Amino acid sequence: MTDFLNLEEMAGRIKTNRQHLADVDDVLSDVKAKIHELPLKRSTESTFAKMIGVEYDDELAELEQSRDKLILQKEELENTITKDIDTFIIEITSTDLIIPLEPIPKFADGNTIYNYRNGAKFTNVFDILSELLGLSMPILVKDVMLSSSEVVVKVSDELEAKKKFINSMSEVQKTLLIKKRQPQF
Repeated sequence: MTDFLNLEEMAGRIKTNRQHLADVDDVLSDVKAKIHELPLKRSTESTFAKMIGVEYDDELAELEQSRDKLILQKEELENTITKDIDTFIIEITSTDLIIPLEPIPKFADGNTIYNYRNGAKFTNVFDILSELLGLSMPILVKDVMLSSSEVVVKVSDELEAKKKFINSMSEVQKTLLIKKRQPQF
C-alpha cells in the first residue's frame, strides 16, 4: 500500500538530492577550470618559486583526485535521483495508492472541495508531480484542480465530483506511465 506521506518524504529527498547535485556540479566545474588553467601557469609559478627559494606546490594531482571524487559523487546522486523518481512514479501510479482526503467534502461556489486529512499539505509531491507532468501548479486535469492543500472539483454534485476525481487521477497515472516508458527518466 502506497500513501502520500511516503511520497512526500521521497519527493523531498529528490528535491534535496537535486540541490546537492547542483552544488556538486558547481564545485566540479570550478575544479575542472583550475585543472585546465594549471598547466598554463605551472611553468611560471614553478620558475618563480625556484627563484625566490620556496618549494613549488603542484596542485594538479590533488585537483585531479578531487575531480574524480566529485565525478563519482555526481554519478551516485544522479543514480539515486533516477531510482527515486522511478519509485515515485511506480508508487503514484499504483492501484493501491492511498490519497488521504477527508471523506466529507465542502461545497463553495458550485465546487466540491476535498481537503487532506488532518490539514496535511503535500508540497513536495505536487512539485515533483507537476514537473513530471510538465504542468504548472495547481495541476488542472479536466474539471479537477489538484494541489498540495486540497482537491477542487468544478461540480456541486458529490457523486459526480467523486467520478471526476477518479477519472482525473486515472489520467494522471496513465500520463506518468507513458512518460516512464520514455528514455528521459
